[in-house]
Formats: sequence, C-alpha cells, structure tokens
Amino acid sequence: MREQGVIIQSVDRAIQIVDLFTGDLTELGITEIAQMMNLGKSTVYGLVNTLLAAGYLEQNPENKKYHLGLKLFELGSIVQERMNIREIALPYLKKISKEFGMTVHMGLYQDWEVIYIDKVDAPNTRIVYSQVGKRAPMYCTGIGKAVLANLKAADIQYILRTQSREKLTPHTRIEDGQILQELEEIRKKGYSVDNEEVEIGLKCVAVPIFDYRKNPVAAISISSTAAVMERMNIEEAASKLKRNAMEISRKLGFR
Repeated sequence: MREQGVIIQSVDRAIQIVDLFTGDLTELGITEIAQMMNLGKSTVYGLVNTLLAAGYLEQNPENKKYHLGLKLFELGSIVQERMNIREIALPYLKKISKEFGMTVHMGLYQDWEVIYIDKVDAPNTRIVYSQVGKRAPMYCTGIGKAVLANLKAADIQYILRTQSREKLTPHTRIEDGQILQELEEIRKKGYSVDNEEVEIGLKCVAVPIFDYRKNPVAAISISSTAAVMERMNIEEAASKLKRNAMEISRKLGFR
C-alpha cells in the first residue's frame, strides 16, 4: 500500500520495478519490464538506468537483462544486523537488569543520533525520561556519549557542528571544549556517565558496542536515581557492563 502522503511518481515506479524481481523472475529485460509496468520502453529505460547507476540493479553482459544489485544486499545486511543486535543483546540486558536491580537501556547509533531500541526495567524501578523509539541526544546522555567518544574525529566534529544543544539541567555540558575533554576521558576509561545531565535525580553508566568493522554501533547502560548510583562503585559496575558489551560485540563479529 502506497497511499499515505505525497507520492513521487518516478520514485514510486522505480520501487515497483525493483519489486518485479522475485524468486521466479530473477532477470528481466527492458521489454518485459515495460509490458509488466504498462509503460513505454523509453520511460522504463530511464528508470532502469537510474537504478543501475545507484547499484540497485545490475546488467548481465551476456543477455543484457537486469537483475537485483549488490546495493540491495548491502541495505538488507544493515537491516539484518540491526535486528540481530537487539536479539543478541536482550539476554544480556535481562541479566544485567537482574544483577544490578536497575533499568537497562540499549541505544542504536543511526543517522548521527542514538535511538533507544530496547529497555528492561527491574522490579520497582521507574525511569521516566526514556522510551523505546525515542532519540537520545549524543552530547549529554550516557548512551549517546559512549558512542560519540568512539566515532572518528571528523564524525564527532560534524555532530557537534550540526546538532543543536540545550542545557537541560545545570549539569549539562554544551560547550565544544567541555564535551571534547569529556569524550577523551570516556575513551580512556571505556565508559560514560550521565551525571543528572538530562534529568535531575537520574544517573546512568554506559558502554559502547562494536561491530565487525570495529565501529561503535550501539551502547548499553544502567540507570537509576542519583541516590542509588552514588552508593555504587561506578568503576566496578562499568567493568561488568564492559564485559557484557564485549560479549555482544564479539557475537557481532568484533575482534
């Protein structure tokens, strides 16, 4: 169903062409596509050539017919990896929540932001700020900073340059110098802390998760009230979190 919102006809037709390729129809020529789409050959040629240039289609040099390109495989792999991260991590999130008696979050790095993709609450815990599907600021959340600190320098600069920052609490750091100094400390320690920077009374400790390319793709955290967290040995808690995060990373191919 493509009935919601504004539809760009050329884009819609290009998507329909990609949808023509099935298990039974792995290769199609211009004439076949034109007949199936009820379009002129010149129109189809332009659409196919665009898909070809973008890598969504490839041409068989022998029969000149087209088949699905590696770009779709690449995108499918990204979706599969994202799904696998959540499936792989969930048993660890439950174990961590039970061990600490705290809320455990998992955030995925995507499009220069972190998105909460899972949350496990321990009995009698209540973290108001977060919810699955919510986007987390990179500069002040534990999960955001754990990822941000491990990105390439150019990516860090891009995020600081393009994303707006707000002083959510008196503890929120918003100056470039302050943030960069903290990110350096996070890289050395291997974990980040949200010290009531998003909401007064709430703290968290977070560690990054890496994929087979050694890129930070997600992070996990434990969260609780400031009073509870202040009674904890943060170094010890972070060490346990890092061990769990490393097991998840290894299952994603990290070495």
